[in-house]
Amino acid sequence: MMAERKMNPAKIGAVLFYVGLAIELLILLVDKSALTNPVEGYLFRISFLCFALKLCVTKYSVKEWTVIILCGVLAAFTYLVNGRDEVVRVVVFVAAMKGLDGKRVLKVVFWTTVAGMVLLALLSVFGVLGTVFEPGTGYGFKEHTTRFCFGVGNSNSFSIMIWALMTLGIYLYHQCMKLWHYGILLALSVIVYFATLSRTSLLMMIFTVILAVFLQYFPKCRESMWLYIGAIAGVFACLGFSVWAAYVSAWHEFLPDWIVKIDRILTGRITSLYAFGDGTGARVENWKLFGDPTYVKYFDMGYVRLFFWYGIIPGILCIVVLCLLIWSFKKNKDYMGLMLTLSFAIFTVVEAHAVSVYIARNYVLFLLGMYWMGMLGRTGKEVNFWEVLLLGRREKSNG
Repeated sequence: MMAERKMNPAKIGAVLFYVGLAIELLILLVDKSALTNPVEGYLFRISFLCFALKLCVTKYSVKEWTVIILCGVLAAFTYLVNGRDEVVRVVVFVAAMKGLDGKRVLKVVFWTTVAGMVLLALLSVFGVLGTVFEPGTGYGFKEHTTRFCFGVGNSNSFSIMIWALMTLGIYLYHQCMKLWHYGILLALSVIVYFATLSRTSLLMMIFTVILAVFLQYFPKCRESMWLYIGAIAGVFACLGFSVWAAYVSAWHEFLPDWIVKIDRILTGRITSLYAFGDGTGARVENWKLFGDPTYVKYFDMGYVRLFFWYGIIPGILCIVVLCLLIWSFKKNKDYMGLMLTLSFAIFTVVEAHAVSVYIARNYVLFLLGMYWMGMLGRTGKEVNFWEVLLLGRREKSNG
């Protein structure tokens, strides 16, 4: 009996998943610090192996296995074309979340990241690692200013991490939050702005808090079908603006005055899509079906990076999955899931925080891991990977 408990596949799978998650969080925090990580690639492989082994010991229905295999084949093909292995890693990670308490997983992510950020701040304050201030080399009014970064590379990254943790914290603990808690978060948003001068993060923090208050205190509105339809329409609006920005960036030095004004409001994000590489950049004409291994440039606009790095087909599929996830929040009455996802979706227009090689940055992936099985509807008998192999061998021998 004791041996049976020790060899419980579900427990082994959970341990493997959390080991992989711990590695992903470690990679994320080291990336945010002043340290360089010469073994990052190896750590990614180890975390991927942990998630893959968790997937192998987890039972899925035939319908679920079909989706996993189809997504895996598409991800593998995308990787072979553009050389970005994070596509495969994401598919395996999301599939591997089956059978786990998603909110418990996110609490581990939240508190580990908070602890890591506090540690980086303390190390910078005591002069051990990183710096407290970032010398002003920013765009526009940020030039020649000194902004806080507390050991997190630059002030923009610091403010984005605060926004992301604020969003996740609301998602996890909204049930015990009162109106005055949201007031404190608004005050924190203003403090972070004066410390970092990041207007985009300030606007997103305010938006996130207001949306959370609206969803928490207006139950009839959060149950309305039109709210979720509006959120999906918002995602397409964000995508449409991003495609337009990538298109007009090709005009570069010949932009009309009204586009120049928009570009200045976005601190040069539109023109930055053109001004790199061989002079053609991430404009729409250069987007390919599955990306290109030479497309390695980092820039801010997240949806443009998604389509430029990974390709048009993977990008479209990501948008479709995002919309299905939003609709699943309605069916599961997870209105704060809508808050988190919509906040990330809007922020991704101007920042590519969620479009990166770091899984632990994108909390929407965790929500997808929680809900993707439910999106498939009713399923039948469940078997794990080894039972699938055994079944295949039996059919082969019978044939």
